[in-house]
Amino acid sequence: MKDIIELSEKQEEAVSYKNGALLVHASAGSGKTRVLTERIKRLLDISKKKVLAITFTNKAGDEMRVRLGDSEKIKSQVFIGTFHGFCQQVIEMRGNLIGLSKMPQIFEQESDRLLLIEQAIQSTPSYLLKYKNFDEKKQRDFRYRTLEFISKVKRELLTEEELLNKTNNNEDAVLLFHSYQEILASQNAIDFDDLIMLTHRLFINNPSVAALYRRTYEYICIDEAQDLNNAQYQLLKSITNGEYENVMMVGDPNQSIFAFNGSSSDYMNKKFIEDFNPKIIELKENYRSAKKVIEAAEKIIPDSNEIINAVIPGIFEVVSCENESTEAEWILDKINELILLKEHDDIEGQITYEKIAILARNKYVFAKLEEELIDASIPFYYKITPGAIKFESITMNIFDLALRVKLNPSDNLHLSRLLRLLGVSGVTSLQDIGNFIDVDHYKKALELVIGLKDDGSNLKKSLKNFSVFIKETNSIKEDDDRKMILDEINEILKHWTQYARKTDKESLNQFKNAMALGQTHPLATPKGITLSTVHTMKGQEYEIVFLMGMDDGTFPDYRAVRNGGIEMKQEKNNTYVAFTRARRFLYVTFPEQRLMPWGAVKHRTMSRFLKKLS
Repeated sequence: MKDIIELSEKQEEAVSYKNGALLVHASAGSGKTRVLTERIKRLLDISKKKVLAITFTNKAGDEMRVRLGDSEKIKSQVFIGTFHGFCQQVIEMRGNLIGLSKMPQIFEQESDRLLLIEQAIQSTPSYLLKYKNFDEKKQRDFRYRTLEFISKVKRELLTEEELLNKTNNNEDAVLLFHSYQEILASQNAIDFDDLIMLTHRLFINNPSVAALYRRTYEYICIDEAQDLNNAQYQLLKSITNGEYENVMMVGDPNQSIFAFNGSSSDYMNKKFIEDFNPKIIELKENYRSAKKVIEAAEKIIPDSNEIINAVIPGIFEVVSCENESTEAEWILDKINELILLKEHDDIEGQITYEKIAILARNKYVFAKLEEELIDASIPFYYKITPGAIKFESITMNIFDLALRVKLNPSDNLHLSRLLRLLGVSGVTSLQDIGNFIDVDHYKKALELVIGLKDDGSNLKKSLKNFSVFIKETNSIKEDDDRKMILDEINEILKHWTQYARKTDKESLNQFKNAMALGQTHPLATPKGITLSTVHTMKGQEYEIVFLMGMDDGTFPDYRAVRNGGIEMKQEKNNTYVAFTRARRFLYVTFPEQRLMPWGAVKHRTMSRFLKKLS
């Protein structure tokens, strides 16, 4: 017997909608995820074909999987994942159609891509002389700007002619772009932006393949559609090709906060309406947040929420503090007060640290608070965006670099890094490198990688045997190093377990790329208070939220204040998102004085967004 889900009239209208395009404007707390998952269940009841469910984060995808359940029907008929995850699957299966003999390795680390930029500059003589005349800071800034330029070219899917127009016929910029792409290709590698660009190219150049995916997926559902960028929207159009209308978009334009990544709510609110003529359903009722929180959010962005269904009063306070230290002390005192209170009529169950989140525009804002929490022995952790493991020990860096080279023999970038790390030169094969290693646990890490099977069937056993070796070997001088290596081995095992749960056919190459895309992050629940930037908290809610550092120039950020326009709109959306992360209690604080990095103390005023609340 299926669980009976109670839906409002508007929610039911969206859930029961069958064929044709559908746009659901879902304000914060209006049951967006419930509507999306319930509609997918209904679609599976009326169709034997598949549903393509696109999310913007792996965590959102995991939440959708939990809500949909793990029946065989769900597993076989629903693809749940990000645009990048979907594109990875397409390229793995069809990449030969665009000249890829096998799935390329994803270069996910920014440091790797910056090194490729350096190589591209070195191979562009017309620009190299000018670059060499820059000082070190200008060279570094130029590399970062070039990387962002390349990413933008790919997000916008520019043709050669458009690329020249975009750069005002700057042939050096075009040459740098092509050199970067050629270096990637020579190492059988791609970056994140290539995933979407290549899949779009595959569908455009092979209409029969796009048609195959149209026949395979009878319905497409896109969550958080306000965060679409041009490449993602054009990918959708390349699949549908004007012949397919069963596309559902769900989103809230007031929560569009990724303009820096090329996203815009216009793709949902304008282009989708122009291209697909969807039925539009508004979900405005708030079933999550307390009345006072909704009223405050309503003043940040008017008409963003309906408060008629908010039955829990809740708490909203704005607190002015003398400086950053007193701000941190006030937050600590309020946390202690709430924990001692234990219960409140507005909050279900006992008040615990795990029900509390502290948000800020930027991570540096937490500095004083972190000191206070440590001194008070209050548990806390920083919420991070899931991604690949960043190894700290030399031993596991050797493992990681060697694994990349094993999986992709063309990967000269990581081979060079491995050789430098080991102090070896003039060697081109992993087997030969071992002859030049004197440190036992380094050699053992290399041998482990060489002995791994392509399907990863012996990875788990090999790593566990390696753990035993690390515990017993005398070649490690410091116990702290030993513990670090063991912790990192355990971390890989957790990632492998997550990966193995989600696939029927395992492979080391697929596992490495899945890690790069953040698809294998263990779903552990950390203990204590959550500290998070607003961007990282997107899509998550807590019973009690503190939003600190709400002084003008910090939030909104001084650069947005200076530039104005869309950047200030994004800052306002950021504030709205931060407010609506609170289910019941929201405390907003700001310091009247802030210590600048260069030692000066500056007077600060309340964020201009808060002045609307007085």
